Amino acid sequence: MKKRLILCFFLLPCVGKSQKLDIGFLYGRHYSLYKFRDFGLGFRNLPKSQYNQYPTIVINKSSSKIENLSLELATSLMPFTQYTGTRLYSPGFYSNYLSINISFSGCYAYISSQKFEARIKGGIGLGIYPDLYEGEFSEVIVSPSSVDSISRGTIIRNFTPLSPALTTGIDLSYKINPNLKLILSSSFQKSFFKVTQYNIYYNDGANQNDQYAIQWGNGSFYGFQIGMRYLWKKK
Repeated sequence: MKKRLILCFFLLPCVGKSQKLDIGFLYGRHYSLYKFRDFGLGFRNLPKSQYNQYPTIVINKSSSKIENLSLELATSLMPFTQYTGTRLYSPGFYSNYLSINISFSGCYAYISSQKFEARIKGGIGLGIYPDLYEGEFSEVIVSPSSVDSISRGTIIRNFTPLSPALTTGIDLSYKINPNLKLILSSSFQKSFFKVTQYNIYYNDGANQNDQYAIQWGNGSFYGFQIGMRYLWKKK
């Protein structure tokens, strides 16, 4: 599989004269990945709860010159949610930030028949973050008997407007009719520049005020989608 993916990258320039062009719309969920460092006793990272909607427009070009090889350009709207969490209260404070993600991938169909196709994909991506800012947050959670969680801190999102990435994935398609395909897709993107960070001071009920943690992310995610592709033009 790795050899086939490498072959895709070397053959990308050869797909210039395309025989088929199709356009599609996919929709699903993406799961954002965050790292953290806790200098206290009770901070909890909550990556599995940080998921959002994931609409994508894709354009595919395939070639009759190189069997089973195609190129894909994808544009996605990527709203991210970042949570805090402590030992006694999870999730706690959260906020949203929006990005646009563009990826360009080489695709190889390792299974291809009249009705069914399975492809592996690999390429480059770019996360675009238009809203750059730094702000403060605070939150108090009170139980009937005591204060369970006090958190406050800084949201930093002014690192960079652009974060390059590597992207890979697998998709399965089933041809419903000569012009329409049903698509099931999974993807993973590894980004390289930090785009968000929480500096957090908290008390999770351990009688130790102002424990400290940091939590950050670079826009890396994995996602799952379903959608349709329509054969737009033949040459």
